[in-house]
Amino acid sequence: MGILDGKIAVVTASGHGVGRGEALELVAQGAKVVINDLGGSATGEGADKRPADEVVAVIRSRGGEAVANYDDVSDFAGAENLIATAYDTFGGLDILVNNAGIIRDKMIVAMTEEDFDSVLRVHLKGTFTATKFACIRWRERSKAGDDVRAPS
Repeated sequence: MGILDGKIAVVTASGHGVGRGEALELVAQGAKVVINDLGGSATGEGADKRPADEVVAVIRSRGGEAVANYDDVSDFAGAENLIATAYDTFGGLDILVNNAGIIRDKMIVAMTEEDFDSVLRVHLKGTFTATKFACIRWRERSKAGDDVRAPS
């Protein structure tokens, strides 16, 4: 038994690196996890379903429960669909880990406006959108009488 038995989590950008590690640990502690990864490069280009699918396969091979989601969290419709995936697949959401980010490894004097906007879109807007749609669902559950707070 883990400390997260019965909990449902979404981890953005969990196809690689830190997000992957977070997702694997959540599962090791008993959570069911939505693996969200657009599959783009570290600089934000492209899309590939394999990273998310591979993490789901690892989790399932270890006896855990996971589903892949490939939506772009910086898009309102994508973020709403991501949160809906947790509800549609597992029946709810208890944990949201906002991990998505891209790299623009440039000195400030060399960064273009497009580079800066891209970083803000993924890091800031991506965090906002996923949190917004999770909070909408949590608020609905609270108004319906569910206890959506973390146990003390």
